[in-house]
Amino acid sequence: MPPVGNGRPKKKVGRVLGITFGVVIALLAIAYCGVALFFGCHFMPNSVIGNLDTSLMSSAEAKSALTSKVKDYELSIKGDGFSLTVSAKDAGIAFDADEVVEDALSQTNEWLWPVELTRAHDATASMVSSYNDAGLEQVVTQAVDAFNATAKQPVDAAVSFDAKLGKFAVSKESVGTAIDSAKVIAAADAALVDLTPKVTLTNSDLLQPTVLSSDPRLQQAADKANTMIGADITLTMAKSVAAEVNATLISQWIVLDENLDATLDRDAMTSWIDELGNQCDTVGSTRTYTRVDGKVCTVSGGTYGWEIDHDGLMDLVTDGVDNGLVETVEVPYVRSCEVYNGVGGRDWGNRYIDVDLTEQHAYMYDDSGKVVWESGVVTGIPDEKKSTPEGVYVINLKKTDETLHTLQDDGVTYKDTVVKYWMPFVGNTVGLHDAWWQPDSAFEDPEAYANGYGSHGCVNLPSDKAAELYDLVQLADVVVVHR
Repeated sequence: MPPVGNGRPKKKVGRVLGITFGVVIALLAIAYCGVALFFGCHFMPNSVIGNLDTSLMSSAEAKSALTSKVKDYELSIKGDGFSLTVSAKDAGIAFDADEVVEDALSQTNEWLWPVELTRAHDATASMVSSYNDAGLEQVVTQAVDAFNATAKQPVDAAVSFDAKLGKFAVSKESVGTAIDSAKVIAAADAALVDLTPKVTLTNSDLLQPTVLSSDPRLQQAADKANTMIGADITLTMAKSVAAEVNATLISQWIVLDENLDATLDRDAMTSWIDELGNQCDTVGSTRTYTRVDGKVCTVSGGTYGWEIDHDGLMDLVTDGVDNGLVETVEVPYVRSCEVYNGVGGRDWGNRYIDVDLTEQHAYMYDDSGKVVWESGVVTGIPDEKKSTPEGVYVINLKKTDETLHTLQDDGVTYKDTVVKYWMPFVGNTVGLHDAWWQPDSAFEDPEAYANGYGSHGCVNLPSDKAAELYDLVQLADVVVVHR
C-alpha cells in the first residue's frame, strides 16, 4: 500500500488563496477608482461655498442650488444716516455658477479622496472673487460719494488762533458724519461671502480724522506760533508809518506744514506785500500838490517815486517774525524819495524844477521853497510822438556841448544839433536844454509850441536861462512836468 501524503492539497489551497487575494485587491481597486470617479464630479463631505453646504452634491446640483440662492439675493446697507439696497442685478454682478463650481471642484484631488475625506473644504473664495470682479465696489462707492457730498467731513486736530485769549492753542479733532467707503465695501464683501442680507454701519465706519490732538507736535507748533505772534514790527517810510506787523496780522499767516510744524504762509505774505506796494509805491502814480504860487497841480507818470523792495521786505518780515522781533524798521525799497505822504501825495521836497505845460513856463525852487530861477519854455509838439512826457523825474545827467540826434518826420533820417547845456530827465532822450535857434518871442508865447515852434519832446530854453539853470541844477534834482 503506497504512503499517504498532503502535498497536492496544500498546493491547491495556496492557489485558491492567491486567487481570492487578487480578486479582493481588484475589487478594492475598482471601488477606489469608483469613489475617485464619483468625487471627480461631486463635492467631498464637509464642503461649503459661502453658506451653501455642497457636501456630496454633484456639480449640476451645486450649480442649481447656488444659482437659486443668489437669484433673489439683496444686500441692505444701513446706518449713520446712510441707506443702500442693492441686488446682484442692480450691482451688475455677473455671477457665473458654472465657473464658481468648476473652480471649487478643482480645489480637491479626487484620487486622494481618503485624505480629502478627513478635511473640511471651504470654496467660498471662488464665489468672493466672482463678486468682486462684478462691480459691486463701484455701486457702493458712488452711493457713499453722493452721501458724503452733503455730510460733515472729519476735521483734523489743528493749531488755531484764539482771539479772546490772544494766543494759539491746539483745537480738538472731530469725526463728522461722512462715511468711509473702503469700510463699507469691506463690510459688503464680508456679507457676500455667505450671502448675508444686511449690513449695519456703526460710528467705526465713519471717516476718521488723521491728525489727533494727542500728537505732541501740535503743542510744539502752538508754542512756536505764540513766539512768532510776539513780534511787533513797525514799518516806516521816510519816518512815516507805512504798516504794522503785529499779532493780528501774523496770526493770519501762520499755517502747519506737512510735518505739523508752524510756518509762515508765503503766498499770504506775498499778497499782503503786494497790497502794501499798491498802497505805498508812488512811481508813476497820480499826485496832487499845491505849488508855492497857490496853483493846484496834478501829475501822473514818470520814473521818480517810492518803490518797495518786495523780496527784501519778505526776508525782513520773515526773519523778524521767526525771531519775535519788536522794533521799528525802515521798509526796504528799490527807489526812495525825500518825503512820504502816501499814494496821491507829493513825495519830493521843496527843491525841484516845475515844468508847466499849460503855462509854458518853468520854475526852480530851492531847499526853502523859494523860486530861484524861472523862464518861459517851448515844449514838444502836442501829438502822440513828440509831446513832452508828463510825470515826475530826476535830472540824470549834466553835460555841455552835447550833440542831439533828432529823428526827422520821414522816420529814417536824423538831424544833429549841438546844444551847450544838456540836462536830461527821461533817459538820455528828453531833457532841458538851450534852444539857440528859437526866436525870443517863442519863449513869451504859451501857444508857440502848438504853432510851429514845438520841439521833439525836450524842454527848450533861452540860451542865457539854460546857462543859469545849468549852474543851479544838481544830479537827482526832481523835475515835475504837468499841465
